Amino acid sequence: MGFKDLFIEHQPVEEPRKFVPQEEQEQEPMSVEVPDNNTVSFVEDVYEKNGMTDLSRSIFKVEELASTLPAEMPDKTKRQTVMSIMSTFGLSLESVVEDGYNRVQCLENSRDILVDVLDSEIQENENSIESLKLQIAELQKENSMKQSQISSIKDVSTKETDRIKLLIDFIGEGAQ
Repeated sequence: MGFKDLFIEHQPVEEPRKFVPQEEQEQEPMSVEVPDNNTVSFVEDVYEKNGMTDLSRSIFKVEELASTLPAEMPDKTKRQTVMSIMSTFGLSLESVVEDGYNRVQCLENSRDILVDVLDSEIQENENSIESLKLQIAELQKENSMKQSQISSIKDVSTKETDRIKLLIDFIGEGAQ
């Protein structure tokens, strides 16, 4: 222990917990309110619908505090400093980390629910498209048959009118 260590207060440092994916956590699925499928504001909408708009006591406080520290400061020192500042604000490491886990779970659940809804809508649209393609094919077949009918009617009527015109010409010459 050096001379200057006598004047520096040392606080026990907790090792940071690593993020554990949702699949590996033993938690009950979180019930979430899912926003509309607005991709631009999806994250903000999820937070708003699920009461997570207060960032002052959230995992983002860590980001806010760390960003005020010098970039060249070692990560371990930054972590200790951030944890010390958080404790002066009355924020515990556990509550901030729990907020982070809750946000991750909420976002993932909302995403999965919305993806399922959109996938279902896509499948319905695909089914409608296939149905419409069949209808289009049937209508094209019907139009083709009608075009054939038109052609036949024109041929028959042209032959008949030509026959009548010949008869008129034949009889009309004698009537003059």
